[in-house]
Amino acid sequence: MFKLHDFQENGSKNVDDIEKLIDENSSEHQLLLASFKESMNLFATERSMDTCLQSLNISIQLASVRSTLVELYKDYSHILEKEVVHLRKICQKDNVP
Repeated sequence: MFKLHDFQENGSKNVDDIEKLIDENSSEHQLLLASFKESMNLFATERSMDTCLQSLNISIQLASVRSTLVELYKDYSHILEKEVVHLRKICQKDNVP
């Protein structure tokens, strides 16, 4: 699984890298979500400690992936904000007589 702090220390935070990580984590999220639904259905029918723990484990993994996605989207939005500010400055500079 992706570790956000490893990426941040890397220093190569560009849009393409973040988009790739978002896609990878989104795919993992979808797989975990399907597993969680199955495990919850199994728990609802069996009501055993094993099925409960399995569902809990998957829900913890889901929370972790979602947290990672939130951080990636924050980084992505900060990069885009910086680019918008930069483009505004260029536009203002070009429009000044």
